[in-house]
Amino acid sequence: MKNTIDKYLIQQKQLRLYILDGKQIYTKVQKTALPKRAKNYLMDALNIAALLNTLTTTKQRTTFTFLSANKQNKLSVEIFSDHHITGNMTFTDDTDTFENGRLQSIISIDSQFGTSHTSHSLLESDNLYRAIEIYYRRSEQLATYFFPVSQDKVLLLQPLPFADAHNITEALTKISSITQCQSMDIFQQIPQCFPDYQWLEQMTVSYHCTCSKELFLGLLFALTEEERQKQETLEAQCPLCGKKYFFTPTEIQHYLQ
Repeated sequence: MKNTIDKYLIQQKQLRLYILDGKQIYTKVQKTALPKRAKNYLMDALNIAALLNTLTTTKQRTTFTFLSANKQNKLSVEIFSDHHITGNMTFTDDTDTFENGRLQSIISIDSQFGTSHTSHSLLESDNLYRAIEIYYRRSEQLATYFFPVSQDKVLLLQPLPFADAHNITEALTKISSITQCQSMDIFQQIPQCFPDYQWLEQMTVSYHCTCSKELFLGLLFALTEEERQKQETLEAQCPLCGKKYFFTPTEIQHYLQ
């Protein structure tokens, strides 16, 4: 199962309209052991990452890290140019919100962190969609709007550089109207609201992590002689997706031979 994004041009081809159907994100996040509020945060961030993935045209890797006001909750998502995303959340305080927290963005131009641009900004909203809208407007000088219809369906609206103010305002009004009614089929509403629409393509974005057990072998070589002698199973957890890997005493001994 993958997440699909339908791409349109509307308003005399002056605005991008992308519609995310994020069933895979929703299904996977619901299976985590996170509290409900943390699941909502993670789904929002992954939905954002999936939509922004469609705007990536080069070999680029982007990481957004959200840190809550009291630094008790941390959420990271990564966007890869091969159309997959991943993310992870550490949630320890149900009262700590992201408003007045910090947003860190790392953009690598060569898919690695060796050549990258890092920025930090204040999170002015606990709503992650609004937070990224502000980030794009200030850091990227690019107006970007998110319209969550439900937890697994979100719209992205982005004016092209030559879009005029009237078309932008009209599009925002129409999209706001149709997204307020969750019972409506968004795809059926597009032709009615935007008769001159142009459908471009449907993309798929997969939510998964590329980690593997082999990536954590370095931990074994960092063990002290005392730790090796304990003959205990070693646990390693991927900081991105949260998947756990275990090394038995027999495996540890085998790898260190």
